[in-house]
Amino acid sequence: MIAKGSGYNRGNREAGRARLVAHTKYIEHRSKTENESRDDRRIFTKDEDVVSRKDAVDDVMDHTSTSVNYHKIVLSPGQDEPVSDWREWTREVMADLEEAQGKELHWYAVKHDNTDNPHVHVVLAGAGENHETGKEEPVKMYANDYKLMRESGLEHSDHEWYRQIREQLKEYDQQDDRELAEQSHGHGRDDGLDRGDFER
Repeated sequence: MIAKGSGYNRGNREAGRARLVAHTKYIEHRSKTENESRDDRRIFTKDEDVVSRKDAVDDVMDHTSTSVNYHKIVLSPGQDEPVSDWREWTREVMADLEEAQGKELHWYAVKHDNTDNPHVHVVLAGAGENHETGKEEPVKMYANDYKLMRESGLEHSDHEWYRQIREQLKEYDQQDDRELAEQSHGHGRDDGLDRGDFER
């Protein structure tokens, strides 16, 4: 599981807005594969499957802080961490981050399937409301936050389900091997009978 910051923006808000517009346009439209439709590249968030670029940019820029305007994050599960519903998986990872931060997070994401490693681009606003006080506070991302996201990504993937299936199949194979061995052993036995037992 990869969870890493791909950059952040700070300083002049108008310049930050312009860069954010360019970034969201880029992640929406960057070279799609034949397997990706326009709907696959829609911006989504915690409670909406389709969000306009303007609404996403406006919300993020309404929640900036003096330390950072927004963070750019990439999430990519490992080969052994299959994901069946990318939007729900992203929501669960971001919900865990929100709980750990103790703030309401404002984020928007787009899933990419244009490389060998499918991934999600997330834009996270630089400020969020404290769950207890309701006061807006800076959202800062440290190494432990990305570690938490990696652990969360594994937990919410289908990794454990597939592991259980593999273990069950392995158990079935071992059972079949045991039964075959017993049958083979049984065919080679004479049950302790001597040839003379059949002579009259």
